[in-house]
Amino acid sequence: MRAVLLVGGEGTRLRPLTDNQPKPMLTLVDRPFIHHQLDHLKRHGVTDVILSCGYLPEVVERYFGDGGAFGMRISYVVDPFPLGTAGAVKNAEAHLDGEAFFVFNGDILTDLDLTAMRAAHSESGAQGTIALTPVEDPSAFGLVRLHTDRSVEAFLEKPSGDLLRPGEPFNINAGTYLLGPEVLATIPSGEKASIERDTFPRVAETGALFGFPSDAYWRDIGTHRSYLDAHHDLLGGALATDSPTGDRYLGGNASVGAGATVGEKTSVGPGCAIASGARVSASVLGSGVRVGRGAQITRAIIGDGVRIDEGVVVEAGAVIGGGARIAAGGRVLAGAVVASGVQVSPGCEVPPVP
Repeated sequence: MRAVLLVGGEGTRLRPLTDNQPKPMLTLVDRPFIHHQLDHLKRHGVTDVILSCGYLPEVVERYFGDGGAFGMRISYVVDPFPLGTAGAVKNAEAHLDGEAFFVFNGDILTDLDLTAMRAAHSESGAQGTIALTPVEDPSAFGLVRLHTDRSVEAFLEKPSGDLLRPGEPFNINAGTYLLGPEVLATIPSGEKASIERDTFPRVAETGALFGFPSDAYWRDIGTHRSYLDAHHDLLGGALATDSPTGDRYLGGNASVGAGATVGEKTSVGPGCAIASGARVSASVLGSGVRVGRGAQITRAIIGDGVRIDEGVVVEAGAVIGGGARIAAGGRVLAGAVVASGVQVSPGCEVPPVP
């Protein structure tokens, strides 16, 4: 069985982290995020993958090549312009074999049981199956309502309370699909289209679209907060991955000076240097970050090659783009975002994003 991974998005909500690399290539502990998705597929016997790219495709292909080094066969398609989720899947058609195939959104971290999903798809006779994940309040999402046989009854976008039925499960689209060639045939070639808003409602009307509810781990990493929390979850073993787990992670050649503290839930990239007396807790440091003496970093995301000088304080929720420098005595306030390459003068405060 093949899989199509939709990795073409620009990741605008994650900027400045995605200024120079696509969202799926952001490091999650010890490997790019998309590497976790490929590991997940491989655990379920799927080793033939098409990466549907758009933004900075060369970064993805340079890392993964033909997939041989990862025990997979990887091919690439590049959207000529933004085609939407359905259009991007259709653009990969030449690499498919006329059989059912998985589709993954490129920003979903999950350990969903793909083997069980495949069995349910086959047993139901569905043309398409959507993985669903439960939420407590569907009003911020799109509720997927099912019949008793798990065929899709309706899609309700951000439903108000009066549209909800007492006792019904609140399941939302989890961004993983299993599609037959019949679904692919309904998608127009070379046109922008949404699989969620255009394709699925049409297939549901025929009774051939089914849901696969699952309480497996699930997270959309599309925001700074969620990206940080994903590190915490992975280090804590909240889901099955091939990455190391534990209180903290130190990448290759990372150094921690005498009296410095690297607290729990912290991921430190390769080549980082944390000077004496510095304190880093519940944060993500990219590769090659320099943290000066006595600096304090709490629940923050620090991009590759950033320099945090002596005595700097970086507060919770702050994000610093790659190559930036915060000079001695500076303070990056909670919720602040420092653009890539910016030089903050000594003693200056960086305010939160309004």
